[in-house]
Amino acid sequence: MNATTGNDANDVPSGAHGVDWAALAPEDADRIPELLGRLASSDAAVSDLHDIIHFPAPGHRAAPEAVDFLVDIACAGTTPATDRYRPLSLLLELVSAHAEDRFPEARDLDQWRDEVAWATANEADKVREQYREWAREAPDEQHYQRMRNRLAVMEHDDGAALLRAELDTYLAVCARVPDLVELLKNSADRGGMDRAGEWVSYVLGFLPSESERIVSEITGASHVLLAKDLRPTPQQPTSFREALNQARDSGEPLPAELFALGLLADPADIDTGIGLTHQMAGGNLYNSYAASVAMVLIHGENTPREALRRIGRGGGTNMGYEGLFNESWPHCGNRSPQVLGFLALGRAGERARRLRLDILPGLIKGEEDSRALVTGVGLELVLGPRSKEHTTEEHASTDYEEETLKVLWSIAELPASAWQDEEFLATLRAWALPDNAEDYCALMGVETEPEEPAEEPEPAPQAGPAVPERPQGLLGRLFGGGR
Repeated sequence: MNATTGNDANDVPSGAHGVDWAALAPEDADRIPELLGRLASSDAAVSDLHDIIHFPAPGHRAAPEAVDFLVDIACAGTTPATDRYRPLSLLLELVSAHAEDRFPEARDLDQWRDEVAWATANEADKVREQYREWAREAPDEQHYQRMRNRLAVMEHDDGAALLRAELDTYLAVCARVPDLVELLKNSADRGGMDRAGEWVSYVLGFLPSESERIVSEITGASHVLLAKDLRPTPQQPTSFREALNQARDSGEPLPAELFALGLLADPADIDTGIGLTHQMAGGNLYNSYAASVAMVLIHGENTPREALRRIGRGGGTNMGYEGLFNESWPHCGNRSPQVLGFLALGRAGERARRLRLDILPGLIKGEEDSRALVTGVGLELVLGPRSKEHTTEEHASTDYEEETLKVLWSIAELPASAWQDEEFLATLRAWALPDNAEDYCALMGVETEPEEPAEEPEPAPQAGPAVPERPQGLLGRLFGGGR
């Protein structure tokens, strides 16, 4: 399919009116062609179309049909390089839905196909009950989240059709890999903020069944496989355009490309392994961190110790874990880059245990949308899986080690608002931990700090000479104002 967009940024892509959108997204069918026509130039159009076709919205059945239009808009010569990120960002949301159940281990495509075939061939009630049972018996948090998410989808009237549409969307994006990888090759798509090379790398990272082709294209799009002293000397530019392109594209891999290599490269790929080693020691903090994480994802429990050390060292910089993950990992749905990175590091098992426990307290305290998720993973790290049948007596009588206490005390230090989150409380109950702050802190031997009484407002001072207001927010942080 080649749904060209014409010459006007607001032209409806050819073929868009030929799709029976009404059968796929009855409530919003009339809007889809118009939104596709405005997608390249309008953030609002991206947001509106996402609301219609994201997984598992009722209109998600239209997503497989929308994929070709999104790819064609992103790749069209009439789409400015600075606008390609819009269709690519929507593609990313489609292929990374429920990103928390993609890490640490990638989905097996054959198993995914079989599961969807089973779900569509059986009565909905039977499928729901099976997902409940699989969730209860889940050997780890990733499997629990996956079964829980599947069950939530099946609560929809057309749940099985939505599961089928999710798979079909993935396959539709895979079919367009030859077009998507072309966005890695143009310097105009690689330099600057929100460029296509970054966004398409994120999309490609979620397509493990196409790993061989994608890894080959990523490593061929930059000098990642060459040490700096082996790279060709850039030719002297003969025009301002050539000079601008050289400035945009230094030949270095994008951090997002290193993200994709980490998820897709084969541990037996020696060339990529050596290239990532050069990046770890290359002096660029962002690429060094991204390459170190990639090495962990590729080699798992056989990860070189240097990669783990460099990740830990990066966490101790001013950027911290959060800032460095933000530079190389995507934000998918309501899951931040740091949360996804934390989950993914689980590929290294016990080898990355201390590193993950170092990251965890900040996530428990700072990631409200993912607090239940990361708390569950943390409790699994130190107490074992939720299916182990924990008891309150066990917690009261066990002399826990420092690592375990670090996780349990991080929970005890949460603000009162956290104890209103039912999903978080259900996570605590799964490990037989108290679901109210007072009882929890008593079990942990932590004294709850009384809330400080509200201070009486001070009387207004006498009017005096006007004092210039100190800058707030970002300007304040940069120039010494209020914090």
